[in-house]
Amino acid sequence: MNYYIKYQLKYSLIHEMLQKLKKKRINFFIDLQSIAKGFYNREVVLVEIGRFATEGKVSDILIQELRNFLNSIYVQFKTYDPFFILAYDDGYCAQQKSIDPTYKSGRSTLELIVDNDQEVQLFRQIKKYYFDKIEKMFTKKDLSKVYYLREYESDLIPHYCIVNGIFDSDQEDVLNVILSVDKDLLQTCEFTNTIQCVTSFVRDQTGRRFNIQFDVFDKDNAIQYINKKFKRGILTAKYIPMILAIGGDKADNIPSLSKAPNNPNKEKIGDTKAIDLIVNHSIPATTQELKWHLDHMPDIIKDNFEFIEKNFKMASFEEQLKRIPKNIFDKILS
Repeated sequence: MNYYIKYQLKYSLIHEMLQKLKKKRINFFIDLQSIAKGFYNREVVLVEIGRFATEGKVSDILIQELRNFLNSIYVQFKTYDPFFILAYDDGYCAQQKSIDPTYKSGRSTLELIVDNDQEVQLFRQIKKYYFDKIEKMFTKKDLSKVYYLREYESDLIPHYCIVNGIFDSDQEDVLNVILSVDKDLLQTCEFTNTIQCVTSFVRDQTGRRFNIQFDVFDKDNAIQYINKKFKRGILTAKYIPMILAIGGDKADNIPSLSKAPNNPNKEKIGDTKAIDLIVNHSIPATTQELKWHLDHMPDIIKDNFEFIEKNFKMASFEEQLKRIPKNIFDKILS
């Protein structure tokens, strides 16, 4: 039984994509904090704290689980010369706080699951230990690279690497596979050689049990992760930032248009309503384009453009990249 990594892969789905797209090599972009849900599980936190109290050192549970996880993937795809890119951060999110100083300023998830301040501080030290050790252990020439961005949010790493052709990620014979359950990374599936694998748990027909569901999302079906009934190809992955800017993203504390100042009727707007607005009113994929079409937009869009624009700057990786200093890029390229 794994404590941290609950994420599972259905290898056959990736093999199908490799054969269908005729790819010869593969990159795995791993969103560590998304696949390692143990960081946000009370039982795991207490196990780590308990072991530290009795043994006087960190258990290294995550290190072993991560090693096993990567080894299993390598064995499955070794004929495709797999390369692993792991990314994570400390949660400060400097590129977002430059837009909204209150971004993720509430109580942390850890503070919500552990009410003892000493235990909170201890587990933070344990987490920092893991982050530092993974950075050292899993950066290996010709096999893997770790990006521990610390003060900057790391979700945009796959996007940045592909835009700049790092790890040959822009080459036609390479398949980029993003391992994450986060919605915002779907925008990177706009690149035709990029997919995102998502593992979720859905109730069976009785409603009493959960089954594991494996999905692969690409440019044309990315919207289906947000709305399963949405027809493939009507909107592509490039619309993900606009959907999140209008419908909000609870995971990243991006508020829905429901909370906009000029919403007098308190209209509820989530992902599905955001998609409907985009389709029915031909809302463009970016706010730069949207501002030139406001006269033809419904009042809820027209009257809250600045609200949407602020959200879009936080949701869009292209916009986030504009706010990250060059020295951070230098580290990424090193």
